[in-house]
Amino acid sequence: MAWRPTHLVRNGEVDNTRLGWTVGWLELDGVDERLELKLVGNCHPDLAGWKFRITRTAPELELALDGDALPDYTGISRDHSGHVGDITADQMVKQFDIPDRELAERLMAGEKPPYTWSKCLYLEWFSNQNGRVVIQSTRLEVERTGERAFELTEEQWQEQHRQNRNEMDFFMTQLGDALENHSSDEGSE
Repeated sequence: MAWRPTHLVRNGEVDNTRLGWTVGWLELDGVDERLELKLVGNCHPDLAGWKFRITRTAPELELALDGDALPDYTGISRDHSGHVGDITADQMVKQFDIPDRELAERLMAGEKPPYTWSKCLYLEWFSNQNGRVVIQSTRLEVERTGERAFELTEEQWQEQHRQNRNEMDFFMTQLGDALENHSSDEGSE
């Protein structure tokens, strides 16, 4: 499980100009204060060494079904200290420009809806306070600013990739333990 506030992101700034650290902020709709990022690790090679701005270019397609209440994120911690996951602006995804409900109807009818391949911003990190966070969108623009501070060597990238896998493994272990403890608590009632 991950917290996926993609539809709430208005803008932000991420800075990976210091080797081994990724810091920044994000502004979300419905959340009064910026989320502050202070993460150990580096972005993927396409963004490593860069400071970049994130700007919403178009709203996300409607995700909620009629009558579904949108979640309340006002209680989320603003402190997102932790570890980098995968952070790249080069992920390629299928872009369906139809609402989810229509997409589901077409797929259930056996149709193959039209799509295009689009570059996608993918931000993933593991927050000490909030757990795994994922933002994935073709509707968030990335603008690199200033000069590139460094490029990852192949060895540095392989080490970062290994650390990302370890963070995911650790997160999944914690999630499994929490689910097991929850099941045990329910069984004792």
